[in-house]
Amino acid sequence: MSDGFEPRSVHRGRFRPFAAFLVALRFLTRLPVPFIRTVDPPRLRDSMAMFPVVGLIVGGLMAGALLLAHELRLPELFCGLLAIGFGLLLTGAFHEDGLADVADGFGGGSTRDDRLAIMRDSRIGAYGTLALVIVIPARAALLASLLSLPAYAVLVLVAGAAAFSRSLMVDLLSSTRPARSDGLATLAGQPSRRTALLAIAIGSLAAGLGAWSILSWEAAVLGLIAALLALASLRALAMRKIGGQTGDVCGAGQVMAETAMLAVFAGALSFH
Repeated sequence: MSDGFEPRSVHRGRFRPFAAFLVALRFLTRLPVPFIRTVDPPRLRDSMAMFPVVGLIVGGLMAGALLLAHELRLPELFCGLLAIGFGLLLTGAFHEDGLADVADGFGGGSTRDDRLAIMRDSRIGAYGTLALVIVIPARAALLASLLSLPAYAVLVLVAGAAAFSRSLMVDLLSSTRPARSDGLATLAGQPSRRTALLAIAIGSLAAGLGAWSILSWEAAVLGLIAALLALASLRALAMRKIGGQTGDVCGAGQVMAETAMLAVFAGALSFH
């Protein structure tokens, strides 16, 4: 497993956007990247600045599925669920799995060790099931509410939210100590502050400028703040429950941040 995260590179220390993008794409999605070894891939932690770029692609494809279903005159909520389902296929439910594990661990464990053990268990419990049952339809409804906008606006808003929420994962990994010494987040490595800031810059520009141009500057600022607050709340909870972050916490943070941002965008439509 460590070989997939820490390839040897003669270019170590240099930022190569295309190679970093391929590594990030391979890590965050199930999309095939057959020629990744030919570009001498950098370490994953050095490639995390490209997480929001991958988010743009995933969000754009989800928006495309949403719009295509809407063009077929399908019910709007079904269109939203279809888009979410397509996103789950693209990512292998990477982030949603983290959300379910965090809900199970934080909800069902009485001690730090119990919570970490539950989060590592591949089986889903009642808390994880409830979290998914609530969050997935909620996200679908939020996506459906955007269908009153032109197609390009839906594409920009959904892709922007997906990008910024993934940039926040990099910030969480950079600023928060790992809760365990052998988890996925530890194997992936801790990104530098420079990498985290670059990811935040890319994600915030994509989401902020897009929302500003389509909705308003107030919606753009509130959307960014809502996503930041969602992640900050989860981080504070994780520090209290398990003493740090894990890959599951990062995945849950992405889902919560994206949902919070989409909620602001949907709410702004009533004032638009």
